[in-house]
Amino acid sequence: MRSLSRYMLRLGGVLALAGAVGTADAQTVLNAGGGSIGRNFFTDVALEILDQSPRPNRFASADNNRIVFTGNRNGSPVILRYSSGNGEDGILKLLQPANNAASNLPFLNHTQLTGGTGPVLTTRPTDNKQYNNTTGITSSPINLPVHVGLSPIQGGTYNQTGPIGVTTSPIDDSGLNVTPVVAVPLALFVGKGVVKNNNGAPGGPIEGLSQDEVGAIFSRQVTDWRQLGYGTVTDANPNALEATSPILLALRNAGAGQKSLFQEIFLKPLYNETLIPIPNQVIFSPNASGSVDVVANNRRAIGYFEAEELARFETGGNRAGLAYIIKVNGASAHDVTKSDPKVDFKSGRYPLWGNVRLFRRAAGEGAATDALAQAFVAAAGSKTTIDNSGGGRFWSAAVDLKVFKNSDRGPLLWKPLQ
Repeated sequence: MRSLSRYMLRLGGVLALAGAVGTADAQTVLNAGGGSIGRNFFTDVALEILDQSPRPNRFASADNNRIVFTGNRNGSPVILRYSSGNGEDGILKLLQPANNAASNLPFLNHTQLTGGTGPVLTTRPTDNKQYNNTTGITSSPINLPVHVGLSPIQGGTYNQTGPIGVTTSPIDDSGLNVTPVVAVPLALFVGKGVVKNNNGAPGGPIEGLSQDEVGAIFSRQVTDWRQLGYGTVTDANPNALEATSPILLALRNAGAGQKSLFQEIFLKPLYNETLIPIPNQVIFSPNASGSVDVVANNRRAIGYFEAEELARFETGGNRAGLAYIIKVNGASAHDVTKSDPKVDFKSGRYPLWGNVRLFRRAAGEGAATDALAQAFVAAAGSKTTIDNSGGGRFWSAAVDLKVFKNSDRGPLLWKPLQ
């Protein structure tokens, strides 16, 4: 793009923002925050509740962890914000009054477009809803109170340590309004270099691991892929197994809902994750983006994060070909060989999933914000929203599950046939 065109594009965005600032007093604001799973889901929920005319505007930070939508709902202007970090924040921030600084999270300042690219007209392919998208913003965040929190687990499930010195304790969320909205599977991803050992030669991607094998890996009883009968290859020599194949673990810090789900559902009571970071062997990350990067950048790695991150490793993704999903106990979070790739998950054969919950203060935030929050929560749990979302390839609305569970750890309970 020539400099004049680039200037006019940016000027249009600035003028639009100036108009938004000028009517700020009339706008209803909803600030949401918590688990990293909300980063992409927030966009889909926003599109469900915002008018298409005028077209909504989306602004995202460079790491995509802070997102803002401006637009109208039923003809009235609103601002929707999301701040992504740990799921624990999605509960703890709501346990504080909104006028207490302890309820704040860092949100994107969408009136400052430093480093931003856009706006780019973007169309959601599932239903053709459109928005003006500005990404890559590097402006300093602003601290604001959270009105709606998101966590992939119950407050009582937060009880982890890792790495040493970082510990969480169970949270009493009984004083909050809690609404489960969507069932989301985690998946195990391994680096592209992990392969079968076919009589001393590479045999292609591995299919999966048993629960005991997973536990042995993450507790570091098993530290080399060769101990499980597998191996690794390099890009320079993909037709020969390496002499050694040390496993690199991509782990989350305590406070992450993904870590809690993984430990509560899959490891305990027989195994616990290692607590000690080791350069080039055990790497802890404060957010899901960090774990994705660790697995993508290390061909011998294994890590766990939402199954929807597979899109990053598929053709067209920003990490295409660098990692792949494996099965757990013979079942998959997303099996493209089956007519319904989610069948193992929906039928209960795949165990590693949790219910994403939205949290609100019982006292409320004021009539206008409460009404907007209620619309947001209702849209988040809608089958239409979930099917239209980017995560819809992997997530499930409660109505589509053949199973349910009353706590994160379970047990699974099967619904009667209709």
